[in-house]
Amino acid sequence: MALRDRLFARVPALRRILVDPPHRIARRFVVTGHDAGLFGATGEHPVDVAKVALARGLGVRSLHSIHAAAFPSRTAIVDAHRDLTYAQMDAEIDAIAATLRDHLGASRKVPVAIMMENRIEYAVTWFALFRLGITCAHVGRHSTAEELEFLLERSGARVLCVSDQTAPVAEAVLQRHPELDLRVLRAGLGSGIDGRVSSYEAALARQYAAGTSLHVEKGPSENVVYTSGTTGKPKGAVRDMGAFGAIELLRVLERVPLRSGDRHLVCAPLYHSSGQVFMLLNTALGATIYLEERFEADQTLRRLSEWSIDNVFMVPTMIHRVLDLPEEAFARFPTPHLRVLISGAAPFNNTLRERAIARFGAPTIFDFYGATELGWVTTISGPEMLSHPGSLGRPLAGQEIGIFGDDGRRLPPGEIGRVYTRSAQLMLGYLRDRSATDESRLADWLTVDDLGYVDREGYLFLTGRARDMVISGGVNLYPAEIENALSKHPDIADVAVIGVPDPEWGERLVAVVVPRGPGFEPEAVRQWAREHLAAAKIPKQYELVAELPRNPTGKVLKRELEQRYG
Repeated sequence: MALRDRLFARVPALRRILVDPPHRIARRFVVTGHDAGLFGATGEHPVDVAKVALARGLGVRSLHSIHAAAFPSRTAIVDAHRDLTYAQMDAEIDAIAATLRDHLGASRKVPVAIMMENRIEYAVTWFALFRLGITCAHVGRHSTAEELEFLLERSGARVLCVSDQTAPVAEAVLQRHPELDLRVLRAGLGSGIDGRVSSYEAALARQYAAGTSLHVEKGPSENVVYTSGTTGKPKGAVRDMGAFGAIELLRVLERVPLRSGDRHLVCAPLYHSSGQVFMLLNTALGATIYLEERFEADQTLRRLSEWSIDNVFMVPTMIHRVLDLPEEAFARFPTPHLRVLISGAAPFNNTLRERAIARFGAPTIFDFYGATELGWVTTISGPEMLSHPGSLGRPLAGQEIGIFGDDGRRLPPGEIGRVYTRSAQLMLGYLRDRSATDESRLADWLTVDDLGYVDREGYLFLTGRARDMVISGGVNLYPAEIENALSKHPDIADVAVIGVPDPEWGERLVAVVVPRGPGFEPEAVRQWAREHLAAAKIPKQYELVAELPRNPTGKVLKRELEQRYG
């Protein structure tokens, strides 16, 4: 059988892209803008690409292998410490995958957790887990020891990958729980093994010396990103990233002008689903990924300019801070290469949209509706924002939106109800939480309890949230978790946490406190909270009351508090 026929038999999606029908290949070149092809389908060495696709398939597991065959010397990824070509990154992914499997005991039965800042080792480990078919659970880099303990218990992870910055939290968990069967792979340790902690660098060198080849596993590539639920505790949304393929990529490219060989800046955290999806999209196109360890407005503008960045994702708070920079900063660091600035994950209000359009141009600005549980549902461009103010756009091909009332009846255009979506990109469910999964579903539809409506043109508008979730700086925060932590403080008798509008953060957390006595000091509570909560979960404002307003059943009337303090 000819190589091409064997390849099509092994990877049916490749035939749909390259052969059936001819217009698909024409569209491919139009939307990518370069002769690099989707998933590296062409390039400098097409025969080598075909062999890789035949051996490893066509999907997230094989992205770097295909690009390594097509463009081995192209820079794949850059961080503050080093950079790797596609050939180098492909080899490092294989080596770390073998280390996780052969030396740290990672398997399909036990998820692996990653808790790092944005750095190359984060990306390598994530893609290594894809190749192994092992579930990856993402933990916020600012998580406290208490939060890490909970997430390890909830996910069942027994291998934890950390950096020198996040290692102290892991070490605290190991000290508090010597009985815990947990192995740690640490980037930045240098060399050697310290108890249950292994060096990433030493493991990499050992694996290169051994020269072990890696068999790419078939089956799902599950990814767990934690969000907040009705209990106030984080819920792990499980999605099969193996479902992300060439057709899904084409659907995005029809609406957003990402191109093969772009330079993409990651300034959102990689444990955030938006940071992940845009790195995946750009990697699929053979882009060069630039990782910013943390977002700082002036530094980000400088990176956009000096690195000639073509596309970037920022939450609205980030855009707000960049736009607030002085005019001389923009004169010093122009961004003529920037073609796509896409926002999401939080309300991108009309005022901020108009400011972004005025600064960067309408064709550059995009917004979208989606969620960790839902995938990427809609997209709206800058010109559409001006003609449909407040909208989040129309669904991508393959996505469907339904607005349902509380009685389960589907509502017509213009009527407000709960927003449901259905597609092949929906989460599989919440990890080890069947009841929460069932609550989010209506037959084959899924909701994250947003409220809104669709107009007669198919544009989506959100009007609020059915849940009490607060979105501050693009981070989903659930008040119950914060209330549970603050209620443990000896000076707090009762507390309710709400979100109120904020021009910079979108929303800010306000703690309405019933103190146990006189002399309540908010700063002392903030210092205490830093030991029990991640920084984003600490309220920015404290209001003192004699008692909280409650209904006859004892529920706090949060709407009343929001009206009072918002």
